[in-house]
Amino acid sequence: MTPHVPKPDPTDRDAVRSWLRQVRNARVHGAQEAPKTPEEFATLQRARMLQSVGATVMESDRRRLDVALTGAPTAKHTVPVSTLGAFLTNLQDAVTAVAQAVAGRATRFASIPRDIREATVLSAAATFPSSFGVAMYGPSMSSGQETLFGDATEELPTLLDDAVEKVLNIVDLSEEASSSDELLAEQLAPLGQRSTGHIRRLTVGLTEAGVGVRVSWHTHDGTVRQSEWSPAGVRRVRFLCEHSDFTEEETITVVGWLGTASSFHGKVEIRKDGGEIIRASTDDELTAQLDRYFNKRVEADIEVTKVQFAGGRVRKNYSVIDLRTTQD
Repeated sequence: MTPHVPKPDPTDRDAVRSWLRQVRNARVHGAQEAPKTPEEFATLQRARMLQSVGATVMESDRRRLDVALTGAPTAKHTVPVSTLGAFLTNLQDAVTAVAQAVAGRATRFASIPRDIREATVLSAAATFPSSFGVAMYGPSMSSGQETLFGDATEELPTLLDDAVEKVLNIVDLSEEASSSDELLAEQLAPLGQRSTGHIRRLTVGLTEAGVGVRVSWHTHDGTVRQSEWSPAGVRRVRFLCEHSDFTEEETITVVGWLGTASSFHGKVEIRKDGGEIIRASTDDELTAQLDRYFNKRVEADIEVTKVQFAGGRVRKNYSVIDLRTTQD
């Protein structure tokens, strides 16, 4: 916006001419124009608020997630604290649980490792104009993530990037009228029981409050991904989560060739002698050792979980809990 220049006495022509020159010069020499969109106004508002308390604008290497609750309950730009608090907690829990599933083996009851929780923690920074919104930032890239999940630079995706993208894929798919529930189930099943449970709690809170969500995710490559989750889409995901049945884990032993291994994503592919390919995640401790088994004949102890969704579709999840080479 143009810096404020005191207006002169209208009867003083020389003063008026000088004032006009000052205004023109301010505009020419890089002064900001008035914001034209709510997003531009939000950016300006956040900067002013942080400056007013002596803080600096958030570092550019921190991921940013803008979320706004939408719908009739927020029409007066207010929302019950119980609704907002539960939403933010459930959102954080869902992102962290999905991150664990993305990083490797998704556990059902064990606590999520601190490294994963720290890599996906979201911090609320400010509110912005909308029905009701919050701007949240991920951890700084200088917090040591590069030693845990690869080279975490601004240009490369982080574990938080992967987790948020997974959640938004589910959101976008639930909004597509042409997509089937089977496609949604295919997105949910690999995330495991813990993630599905946290996503269910997220949808329950939104459904009971009668609100939707508008999301802007500022990605690692500088683009902004925008998603809108309507109450209908929220109910659709809630139904699938509530009608998913995970069986108790069963351990089997598989012998074959390990043809694909990713120590970053914690995923392997093992081709059995009959030609069947088993795609599985790996236990946390095993992930760092995958290079020693690549392209070798192995014997793997695999934990198998079956999940049945509404409609009868069954999906199996495989997690390698032990791996050894074999000569037979």
